[in-house]
Amino acid sequence: MFKHGKKDVQKTLFDQDQSFPGYVMDMLQKSWAYDFYRFIFSQINEERFSVLYSDKASRPNKPVNVLVGLLILKMEHALSDEELIGSLYFDYRYQYALGLDANDNDDRLCVNTLSNFRARLVEYELQTGESLFQQEMEDLAENMAVYLGLNKSKARMDSSLINSSCKNITYRTHLYCHSQYGKRDNK
Repeated sequence: MFKHGKKDVQKTLFDQDQSFPGYVMDMLQKSWAYDFYRFIFSQINEERFSVLYSDKASRPNKPVNVLVGLLILKMEHALSDEELIGSLYFDYRYQYALGLDANDNDDRLCVNTLSNFRARLVEYELQTGESLFQQEMEDLAENMAVYLGLNKSKARMDSSLINSSCKNITYRTHLYCHSQYGKRDNK
């Protein structure tokens, strides 16, 4: 059964960050977590993912915005699932970025929750040919481009994706040449 996650999290007197000194709160608000919450997490379209869940009365899903946010953070910080869950529980910035309250046990997640969500995404894509995650990433990128006022008619050629692909090709070419021709003599 699909249920929406929390969009705008109202802070209470008992939230962990309420006890932080002012300079620590300033650090938190200048960190990636604040921007992630504001520009990414709060913009995630959970309704898009409702097709992954049954209409029948059953145990409700974990918040989709949290799951999608975790997958983005996993990619951004190059973490394994176990490292990601560890960061979620032990690094307050992750909880802040995902609008989670450290005292709320309803939003507790485990590695299997992430695996099951990814499996649902893959199964849906195999059945329909639609990648819901890719659609969401494209919409988030579009929202960010509008917010930043980017001119999308011009494309950068120094993309890290292109750069890393070039490095891969160079490395594979280097290995191939050495395996085919051996080391060159320096005469």
